[in-house]
Amino acid sequence: MARKQVKSVSGKVVAITGGARGIGRSTATALIHRGARVAIGDLDVALAERTAEELGGKAVALELDVTNRASFASFLDAAESELGPVDVLINNAGIMPIGPFVEETDETARLMVDINLHGVIYGTKLALERMQPRRSGHIVNVASQAGKAGLPGGATYCATKHAVVGLS
Repeated sequence: MARKQVKSVSGKVVAITGGARGIGRSTATALIHRGARVAIGDLDVALAERTAEELGGKAVALELDVTNRASFASFLDAAESELGPVDVLINNAGIMPIGPFVEETDETARLMVDINLHGVIYGTKLALERMQPRRSGHIVNVASQAGKAGLPGGATYCATKHAVVGLS
């Protein structure tokens, strides 16, 4: 039986959306420990800066609003300016308001779709534009088991994560 070759992330540039807290922060920590240089993108720049400082010299904090294509492009530009060409984009940013569907405001639903889905679409397109000419790169889209099965009180959240699974 053939063995899978494990690829190293040492020296690679990884951009993570929503990287200041939660899964994004944990992912950044693990990647830095494995030698990656990490751009932490987050709407909360102050928290991103604290996170980058705590993680060490291989991390930079950058402002990012995944719901805005221009902001996403600026994030990738800044990541490449500070760290070099992005080898991996991790589309991690997301929100998960839970509650009865009929009580969910239209604004909450719109925000979930914009962050959880449009952010992934923008990031994927923008990263591919940079990676295709180099014929190199990886995109990781963080979804959820909720994208494959229902979650009580999470109809719109599940719908957004189902769309990310389909896109991926």
